[in-house]
Amino acid sequence: MIGARRTLVSVVVSVLLVATAVAATWLMASAGVFSGVEQPLPGAPESTTATTPSVASGAGSVEMSSGFEISQPRDPFAPLIDDGGGDVTTTTIGDGSTTTTTSGDGSTTTTPGGNGSTTTTTVGDSPSGIRVVLLEVRDESGSLVSVVEVDGETHTVGVGDTFADSFKVVSLTETGGVFTFGDSAFTLAVGQSILK
Repeated sequence: MIGARRTLVSVVVSVLLVATAVAATWLMASAGVFSGVEQPLPGAPESTTATTPSVASGAGSVEMSSGFEISQPRDPFAPLIDDGGGDVTTTTIGDGSTTTTTSGDGSTTTTPGGNGSTTTTTVGDSPSGIRVVLLEVRDESGSLVSVVEVDGETHTVGVGDTFADSFKVVSLTETGGVFTFGDSAFTLAVGQSILK
């Protein structure tokens, strides 16, 4: 009895495995996997692959088959944005008779006068925008108000107040707040700043 059940179970499992293999083969054949012709998936965007470009070499040219995408190689360690590094100016003031100034591009200027000291000034790229700093959040008469500095001008504002023309306080907690600038919302913690 036990041997007959094991035989029956093994026959049923074998039939299921064979049926699964047949169904998988049928699905792959209907999708064109065995035909060797590539068909795009329904709704897929158009391919941007190159069509048989040739690469010139010393002995002739080499044909590339279609289907390869051509793109410029990129150094993964190179920065995406070049910060320019800023300009460095070194001024060496001579013994009283001359002053020598060397700028970041290597040019040197000598002028009369000086006292023997050296000054180095680095002028970097300054970020542009409106600087917003949340200085503090305090409780005044049972409601929270924030002290916000916008480009050097201090504003004491509560929830719902508009300040510096385009900023608005959305919500406040003891440690920070949510603000809007036009249509964009941003959060600041006490002591934190952002450029808008």
